[in-house]
Amino acid sequence: MADAVYVTATFKVTPGKEADFIEAGKVVCEATRKEEGCIYYDLVQDQEDGSCFQMVEKWTSAAALDAHGKSDHVGAFGKACTEGGMWVGGPVIQRLTQRA
Repeated sequence: MADAVYVTATFKVTPGKEADFIEAGKVVCEATRKEEGCIYYDLVQDQEDGSCFQMVEKWTSAAALDAHGKSDHVGAFGKACTEGGMWVGGPVIQRLTQRA
C-alpha cells in the first residue's frame, strides 16, 4: 500500500475535561471508521500524562484523508472541543509516510 498515509493528531486536553473529550472522540471515531479509505482510526491516551491524547490514523490515500478532514463529523468534533473548552490550543497534526 505505497500510497497509504499515516496521521497522528496530538491533543492536550484541559484538566478535568478528559471524560468529555473521550466521549466526543468515541463519536468521531465511530463515524470515521465507516469512511471510505479509513484503515484505522483510534483515540489513545498517554499512560503517564492523562491529559495528552492522540488520534492514530491510517488512510488508503491522501484523497481519502482530505475527504475525512471535510466531513461533518470532524467539523462537529472540532466545534464541540472548542466550544466545550476541552483542548488547549487545538490539535497538532502530522502526516506521515511509511519508509520501512
